Amino acid sequence: MPQNHNRTPLRLLIAPRHPERFGEVAEIIRSSGLTWARRSADPSPADASCEVVLLDSIGELRSVFPIATIAFIGGSITPHGGHNVLEPAAAGVCVITGPHTHNFAAIMDTFLAENALVQLPEVAGSEAPSQLARTFDELLQDDSRRQEIGQRARALCARHRGATQRTIQLLDNLLSSPSSANDPLALPAIHVTAAK
Repeated sequence: MPQNHNRTPLRLLIAPRHPERFGEVAEIIRSSGLTWARRSADPSPADASCEVVLLDSIGELRSVFPIATIAFIGGSITPHGGHNVLEPAAAGVCVITGPHTHNFAAIMDTFLAENALVQLPEVAGSEAPSQLARTFDELLQDDSRRQEIGQRARALCARHRGATQRTIQLLDNLLSSPSSANDPLALPAIHVTAAK
């Protein structure tokens, strides 16, 4: 991709989901020929300009989402079921997923209905990398579209914030109200979203 001299150079941050893959992913990055750094390594002056950062630490991913331009959420290119998009979305980041997100179907339906993320169509496995690269390129070239998607995602998360507490309160009210065993239990209509 041509460099736009008005932009900060792009950096790829890779955060493997499972710690046992840190070493394997490090070897893949090393063999790519790209300059890179490990989060767990001692700081080096080269860290400031490397092309790839391997986030091989636990508990830090949430803190890096706010500095991201785009977040690709893995486990979704192949039929693994996807991972949760809520953390980057709440940070206002433009999120991309693959087509296989059945573990988070209700969340995905809500985000797609609001045009609050980008979901790649299902393609042959060999075509998925180039499709993902094209989507990144399109979003990086279209600042307003990318930022609007991130803003819609943040607004959607903000509207649903506190849903767990409201559900607990509703259940507490239902369970603590006196009723006879013969009285039917009147439940108000509520929208429930479940995530794996």
